[in-house]
Amino acid sequence: MQDIVLISIPESTIRNIVEQALRKVISECPPAAATADNQKLLTRKEAADVAGVCIATLDNKVKNGVLKKYRTGGVVRFRHQEVVEAFTQSLFDNPKRVATTRNKKP
Repeated sequence: MQDIVLISIPESTIRNIVEQALRKVISECPPAAATADNQKLLTRKEAADVAGVCIATLDNKVKNGVLKKYRTGGVVRFRHQEVVEAFTQSLFDNPKRVATTRNKKP
């Protein structure tokens, strides 16, 4: 039979132990932004690059309700799949528009 030992531990000590354990587990988890390719979160610049447009055009899509933005920690992010769908749809809606990429100087 095992002996049971009871000890008294202050609440603050228990809080510190639990907090340290949680911080360790959280730091070992992969960031939410990289969990799946279709759910990958992009910055405004990355989203504009994916769509081949300038940031102002991206902002206009948000303003017009075509594209949804997500705030994480006060920073605006876009879902990769939603960016692709929003700009693919606008190509189909306007057949006269030709898909181009932004001119980049060599």
